[in-house]
Amino acid sequence: MESSSGSNDMDQQRKIQNTFEGIDYISHLPEAIILYILSFLPIKDLIVVSLLSRLWKNMVMNHLSIVPSSLNLDELEMIRNFIRRSIQRHESADFLGASSSSQCLTNLIHSARRQYMDFVNRTLFLHSGCIINHLQLSFCYDGSDRYTRRVTSWVRFALTNKIKELDLDFSKGELLRASDSAQPYELPNGSFCPNILHTLTLTYCKLRAASFGVLISLQKLCLRQVKVIEGSIGELVSKCPVLEDVSLEHCVIPNEFMVSEEDIKIKRLSLIDCKTEEWPMFSINISTPDLLMLTIVGRYLMTSSIRKAFHLREVFIDIEQIYADHVQGDALGSLLDGFGHCKTLTLTTWCIQVLPTGENLLQQLPIPLENLEHLKLVAGMVKQELPGIACLLRSCPNLKILTLIMQDPVHVDWAEFEEDIPDILDFEEHSYWELQNLPFRCLQTSLMQVKINGFTGKSNEVLTIKFLLENAVVLENMEVFYAATNMFAATIAEQQLINTVWFQDNSHYLRTFSSASPLVQIAVFRNLNFNM
Repeated sequence: MESSSGSNDMDQQRKIQNTFEGIDYISHLPEAIILYILSFLPIKDLIVVSLLSRLWKNMVMNHLSIVPSSLNLDELEMIRNFIRRSIQRHESADFLGASSSSQCLTNLIHSARRQYMDFVNRTLFLHSGCIINHLQLSFCYDGSDRYTRRVTSWVRFALTNKIKELDLDFSKGELLRASDSAQPYELPNGSFCPNILHTLTLTYCKLRAASFGVLISLQKLCLRQVKVIEGSIGELVSKCPVLEDVSLEHCVIPNEFMVSEEDIKIKRLSLIDCKTEEWPMFSINISTPDLLMLTIVGRYLMTSSIRKAFHLREVFIDIEQIYADHVQGDALGSLLDGFGHCKTLTLTTWCIQVLPTGENLLQQLPIPLENLEHLKLVAGMVKQELPGIACLLRSCPNLKILTLIMQDPVHVDWAEFEEDIPDILDFEEHSYWELQNLPFRCLQTSLMQVKINGFTGKSNEVLTIKFLLENAVVLENMEVFYAATNMFAATIAEQQLINTVWFQDNSHYLRTFSSASPLVQIAVFRNLNFNM
């Protein structure tokens, strides 16, 4: 009796349990509540939900059409996660029969890549016609035909749908390529005209200017490791009526890419370590009436010209080279001629050393930088830099702030061009500042602040400070930030003591210099938290 009664109770419990398991408590909820629940799910879970039924797929797509997504579809990250999970969960049993561990890993990678392709396909399908705030696609592109077709379909989706920020990165394929013969991916030629795209970043691919139609909303274009097969900066910008920022980093460009007779109405231009197929340099000849900021970093400098830069605020030029000749000095001088409206100019040591060594052995620029207010010089304070510093000070008659950022000395090597060694470098450095006869107008009328970072007490550093104090009539502030010395010490405590004594001695010494300005305040700091 008891056994029969217990059996009936268990059957009743199973019936109740099965009844509860069979009830759908979600599908009949109001749509607003369902959409609210979906808003908490990551994209991976939304894809799973969309596979439950057509009803749920439509519900997910409805949610995505209302709430714009931000997607980061990184193939390499997915491969790593797939392999990690396979190892942790012992799900790689299918691969254990492989002839070697490398073959097992190869099989895992192939499985992970198939999973990535399916995931991207489903993700993009669910977002068809939806607004996407940010889409980042990072591929392990290997050049295979099958993969190229997939990538091309994704790229076409990205360039024809409602995406605000698009980042296409093909650089990670280097890790999976079987040979070096595989070429970078070339963007399809489709005259794409995305309507709301305002930021486009391309990494490690080939690009033709003809690949795009009119990009009516594009404001920022960033190319990294991109080979521009054909076209020019003028052609690209002409298709982007509201473009403001253009950045090229480590790109290969046509010889005349940076040459344009038409006005290029961008506000910020950055050219970092770009080259042509034949040369590690290129000519710049552009007209930029709206340009605010210009950055040039490279290996060499060709004769260049920036025209109509009426609103230029800030320029940074860094040539990473140790060789030079007078042609380079002339090229830099001609480039600076276009910076008459610039407010802040930063030059590194190569520019400082090369500037006064052109054909005319400049002691000041033929066209003064009348509007320059802040001059930043990154220098090692070696002998070869002194004429350049003097030339620039004379060329900035209304300079208000001078910033010197000390670095390890770099001597431009003229040995390859012995016949070009400039006479302007023939002087005794310890007496250089004392023998300057030509006037420095900025020292008489405008220079009010001097900032020096990385001061170590070297002779040329001290003599330059002494010269500035003795000649800057309206100077109000001089701030000197010390760099720690590298003198040998047996212990950390001894090193700290050496630095303290060094700091105190030099601080006292700097304050013994006479000054032309009765208002000058000299502040000496030990910390290196220096704001350029």
